Amino acid sequence: MLEALRRFWGNDSRIEDVNADTQIVTDLGIYGDDFSEFYEILSETYGTDFLVPAECVPSEFGWMRTLKGWLPFVETKKAIPVASLSVAELDAIMCGRESHANK
Repeated sequence: MLEALRRFWGNDSRIEDVNADTQIVTDLGIYGDDFSEFYEILSETYGTDFLVPAECVPSEFGWMRTLKGWLPFVETKKAIPVASLSVAELDAIMCGRESHANK
């Protein structure tokens, strides 16, 4: 996972703070198009194409869970399914060890 983050961010100091419980959206700010780009890097790094469950794919509006009520149109977007996804959970999915739905 750290290798994929290094490829995604380059030599960014944020990598030093990443641990198993780090959340992809709320802590790392990876959602929407960035997540699509990150997933491509993950697939190359892990050498697999295991799919991240749809409820865990952070859309462009994935950040709204953390800023609920900040914008007037948030209420219309909160139906977009976004489950929390930690670095450890994403690693397990990419390795085929578990699906998020089994948690």
